[in-house]
Amino acid sequence: MKHFCLAQESMYQFKGKEDFHTLIDRPVDVTALAGELAPPAHFQAATFESYEPDPHYFSQAFTREAVKKFVAVIGKEAKGRRWVKKFLPMKSEGQGLYLDGGFGVGKTHLLAAAYHAFPRSKAFLSFQELMFLVGLVRLAGVVGMLAKYDLVIIDEFELDDPANSRIATNLLGQLLDLGVSIITSSNTPPGALGEEKFSSEDFRRELGALTDRFVQLRIDGEDYRITHHLFDEGSSCWTCDEAAFDAMVASCAGKASRTLSLEFDEMEELLDSAHPIRTRLALKQFDTVIIDEFGIFDHPHEALRFVYFVDKLYDNNIKLIVFSRVKIAGIFHPTIMKGGDTKKYRRTLSRLIEITSA
Repeated sequence: MKHFCLAQESMYQFKGKEDFHTLIDRPVDVTALAGELAPPAHFQAATFESYEPDPHYFSQAFTREAVKKFVAVIGKEAKGRRWVKKFLPMKSEGQGLYLDGGFGVGKTHLLAAAYHAFPRSKAFLSFQELMFLVGLVRLAGVVGMLAKYDLVIIDEFELDDPANSRIATNLLGQLLDLGVSIITSSNTPPGALGEEKFSSEDFRRELGALTDRFVQLRIDGEDYRITHHLFDEGSSCWTCDEAAFDAMVASCAGKASRTLSLEFDEMEELLDSAHPIRTRLALKQFDTVIIDEFGIFDHPHEALRFVYFVDKLYDNNIKLIVFSRVKIAGIFHPTIMKGGDTKKYRRTLSRLIEITSA
């Protein structure tokens, strides 16, 4: 490593590749994972009142009130539905709400606010985490796991392939049939999910059947994160200045923080070696991540693993210190920025700017 002499002198708090490998190799406790279905640390204090609509975009205030009303209504209905089901074998469907909008307009904030405001049983997870649970305990297992809730909230709904489309449609359909209400969000309008990737008529037909069961709300606005930063200046950075980078690393050595230090190629190797859910669990052990010689992603596989990595840094309020000769805007090669995952990459760039005060 070029810049980590301080890290070598402070191994009681600096952890590297081997330590991270140990963490991601640990078995996943499905029961424990199922018990953590709540908004991440970054949104633990999110409420409808703390969501500040941009006065230039009426849809933000409108959506906030609509989600607030939806939660209040299904909260009352859920109580009655659970009572009725004990005595009558009648079918009572759950309700669906879909928030569509660009990144940085507050969709996740509103989802977390809905979770905190809902008075009955509830679960919050990302779409990728939902798919991981399906891989662990199969579709029937996840339905059984989530059917006990009155409300399930799924952030960043994605459809990367037809198989996931069928799984998601089946899963959410079963939950709605069982009386579970669902709120979800995406950076893509419901009718456009899967576009630029697949053209199968069966795929579109399945998707249409799912979206017909959701009320759809569009949130317009500018990216809030471009002008706001997560941490105080001086506690995180993205820099090409070696002296500034070394100073930031030195400041970590003087604090009782749990710090993970990696070079760019080591980070790529680690992200490629395990399912993202294991990365999520491992990252919870750290307060700060340091990455040296950060380069460019030129393959979607590595790029998408990094997208999830940044999401978990952001969700857990983990500080990031980066030395790179590449600006944040250039870390994804132009050839992959033109594909179907462009919006995911742009969301990641937005979150990196907020995390690092770039």
